[in-house]
Order: sequence, then C-alpha cells, then structure tokens
Amino acid sequence: MEPYSVAVRLAVFGDIHGNPPALRAALADMRAQGAEAFVCLGDVALGGAWPRECVAEVAALGCPVVRGNADRAMLEPSDSSTSRDVPHEWAVQEVGTWSREQLTDGDRDMLRTYLPTSRLPRLLCFHGSPERDDEELTAETPAERLWELRASHGRQPTWVGGHTHKPLLRTLDGWTLLNPGSVGLPFERRSKWYVNVSRAEYLLLDWTLRGSQPTFRAVPYDVEEVRRGILASGIPHADWLAAEWVSA
Repeated sequence: MEPYSVAVRLAVFGDIHGNPPALRAALADMRAQGAEAFVCLGDVALGGAWPRECVAEVAALGCPVVRGNADRAMLEPSDSSTSRDVPHEWAVQEVGTWSREQLTDGDRDMLRTYLPTSRLPRLLCFHGSPERDDEELTAETPAERLWELRASHGRQPTWVGGHTHKPLLRTLDGWTLLNPGSVGLPFERRSKWYVNVSRAEYLLLDWTLRGSQPTFRAVPYDVEEVRRGILASGIPHADWLAAEWVSA
C-alpha cells in the first residue's frame, strides 16, 4: 500500500479493548465506505469480555498493527503495587489480570508482532506518541512538544495516534495531527458519571497525489450484545462493567 503514489482510501482505527461487536460494526462500515487498506493503532484486547476474539479478528486483516500501552500490559506481569489513582483501581487490576489469563501463547506471540510505529513516506501512525505509547497528544498539548516530537520522529505531513479515546483534528504549520477516537471504548461524561457508549469510532483517510482528506466515522451498534457478552464471560465485576454501557 503506497498512499503517496496512488489514490487510496485508508481506514485507521484502534482502542478496541476486547469489544468485537464494536470492531465488527466498524469493519463492516469501513468496507461499505470503500476502504482499501487498514492500519490498527493498538490496544486490541485488554479490558473487554472477548480479548482472544479481538486479537484474532485484527490478525485476520493482515494490516500493520501498532503496539499500544494496553497491548504491552498484556505481555507484562501484573503489578498490584502500582497505584494509578483511578476510580475502582483494584477492580480494574483484576479485570486486567483476567484479560491476560485468557490469551494463549499464540495470542501473545501475535501481540509481540505489533510495531512501535507504522511509517510511510507521508504518514506516521502510533499509539500514544511516537516516543511513548502512554503519552497523550491532545488539542491542549503545547506546540513546542509536538515540534520536538516531529524533529525526532519524522516529517510526514500526516500523523495519526490513539490512546486518548477522543477524536482529534489539529493542524499545525505544514502538518496535521489526527486521532480516530476509539472503536471499542468511547466514553463520555453524562450527568455525574462516565459511561461507555455503543459507538464505534474510526477514521478514513483519502489519499491522492495532492495529500490526504480525513473523514471521522461513528457507527452505532447493539449495546445489549456487549452487556450480554460481559455477563456471560466470567470476567470479574461483570455487573459493574455491563452497567457502564449505554446506547449511542
């Protein structure tokens, strides 16, 4: 796939987090929209009720896959002594341990093939940033930091990263920073609480000889399929996890 030499429609997606109903809805929409090639930005399996299924479905695409911080965590021993100061941290750690335990050796070997970055002459893809898989690049990131990263990691005119679970289009002098949002775990604040919304987010990039044009997509799907899958999976704290899901 050479997006710099011929017209092509590229689908970029990530942050699936073990949610194949969302992944299948996104992939069906990508194909309906005429996507010709794919790049996955990582965080494929951790945290959802179907970690193995998501590893397999992404592998079946045969596309470049960037390693996210959650993919890295799936290959590392659980460290219950590490405090991240997040709500329900003990429950989150137990869910992470369960997710790791679902993977086979073959699944782990597949995660080890994920790339730190995916590079093309006019496109750089990564998870958090090209330097750290857990760095957040947002609309508020100082321009000085972005220029520092660009000086160290490449002059491609289009950069696409994930990790924040929030869509982003940020234009700087001569280049564009994008984030497709999250396929499997888009969250938003409703009233006093954060909820997960059954809305699979991804990005289409139309490449021509003149450059690229981004289109953000958000595909609704059946929230009850996710809730049923969580409750039937054996994942710890299933009632709590299922209750966090709401319709798009």
